[in-house]
Amino acid sequence: MEREELLKLIESKEVIGVDLSGQKLEKIDFTGWRIERTSFKGCELVHCRFRNAKISWSDFRYAEIQHGTFEGAEVEFSDFYRAFIDGVVIFSGSSFSNCSLNKTYLGECAIIRKENLKDNRILQQNKEDYRKFLVDWHTYGTGERTNDINAKSDWSPDAAVEARWSDAEVIYKNLNALWAGKGYFADGNWAYVQGRKMERRRMISQMSDKSVKPVTKITNIWKIITNVLSDVFFGYGESMFKMILTYILTVFIFAWAFTENVSILEYTQALAISLKNMAGMDSETIRGISPLVDMLNVVQTTIGILLTGIFGFILGNKIRNQ
Repeated sequence: MEREELLKLIESKEVIGVDLSGQKLEKIDFTGWRIERTSFKGCELVHCRFRNAKISWSDFRYAEIQHGTFEGAEVEFSDFYRAFIDGVVIFSGSSFSNCSLNKTYLGECAIIRKENLKDNRILQQNKEDYRKFLVDWHTYGTGERTNDINAKSDWSPDAAVEARWSDAEVIYKNLNALWAGKGYFADGNWAYVQGRKMERRRMISQMSDKSVKPVTKITNIWKIITNVLSDVFFGYGESMFKMILTYILTVFIFAWAFTENVSILEYTQALAISLKNMAGMDSETIRGISPLVDMLNVVQTTIGILLTGIFGFILGNKIRNQ
């Protein structure tokens, strides 16, 4: 783009369907602009301001964004694949809705927080929105939308849509590493939980994939089961509510089991014995009555020790996150 054309855009404060790919843009103030279907692919954006800008369906793939601001910007259906965002880049008050952050590099002082992800979701989690994103980019986007792998003539959104859980898993795990490393532990823990959920969805989707080996599918079944149990009972070690609920249910279930197998016990007595077992205190009241009861004692005591350890881990996380 010639300088004269760029100056006209600056005066209009509106960029629609413009290809700026590969250009070096320095100290351009896009504050309050409407930016739609515009390609910044491979651009060098240095000291550029996107404060309060309305950005949609725009391409930031491979762009280098340094020392700028997206403060208060509303960004939707935009692609930041392998974008390099470094230096002091401000995102406070911004909203990223249905944007792809796949393999986006966020530097030391360029921090997108959980609060910046609208509805606390990323694009790959919504199948129809992601398909729409890919098809629209391919049909109307600036330049060919090839997923950087296939030729345009061979392009289909199906492969990318099927791989979305794997992409989402990587995105959340990268966000977890970023936020935990910066001391944003609450955000990091949330991203960790989301990453584990995406991992489960990825493994489930692989069960119908003929290219995945049978041995891998069998291994995945076990991993899916343990993933679900970890989520349901402990929230992957991040949910105090689930942990306490699991603890209480365990106490009541074993108390019921004791009353069913020890006729002399009342339910209140069984509850007291169950609580002692959870605390690792062996009860002599029912010791030796039967092999089954002894086994129940051992199993519950073991579970109680494990749950106490997990409880301490979660409590430590909560204290650290304050």
